[in-house]
Amino acid sequence: MSTCSIREISCPSCGAVNKSRMWIGMEASADPELRRRILDETLFDWKCPDCGAGAQMIYPCLYCDRENGFLVCLSPNGRTPAVREAEQRLPELPGVKKRLVDSAAALKEKILIFEAGLDDLAVEMVKLALRELVEKKRAAAADRAFYLAKSGDLDYIGFEMFLRGVEKPVYQGVRMEVYRKAVQVAQSSGFADEGFQQVDAALAQTLLEQQ
Repeated sequence: MSTCSIREISCPSCGAVNKSRMWIGMEASADPELRRRILDETLFDWKCPDCGAGAQMIYPCLYCDRENGFLVCLSPNGRTPAVREAEQRLPELPGVKKRLVDSAAALKEKILIFEAGLDDLAVEMVKLALRELVEKKRAAAADRAFYLAKSGDLDYIGFEMFLRGVEKPVYQGVRMEVYRKAVQVAQSSGFADEGFQQVDAALAQTLLEQQ
């Protein structure tokens, strides 16, 4: 069952203080509406009742999907004492992946990756190769890249990349064969999947350099 907390929020625009509901624990099967709001990027949207100003309020929370076997801890400030406390409260569970992310976009991406049955470390390795390819082709740096979807019929996985100075994202797909090769590399990397791991581009780059 999902849990929420009522907290006071001070509007960054007019300074008015109002109470707002924050979902600090979310259970995918119990509250599919919360999952939908994460995926359509509205869960963390906030609007001031007094002046109408809008803002995105990112706060620490835990997303649990028992059916697909994963937990994602969103912590904007990284591995805080609260995250370490959560690790101690949640013992190692066979077959359950635990991930630490620092943004709402990364939370959404982890949900999509694990729901598709993919290895997120392999996905990060594929993203690194794609970013290099797109940067050379477009002659622009890629600031962010995200997994979008897997197509079983067409045997490919799709990504979106945000290039520096370009408003609209660039969409790029790769064959599943590329992903499967990345899985082999990820499995031989020596990555210890214990506790809440921050599996991102930096980790993928480090492990690839050690190959």
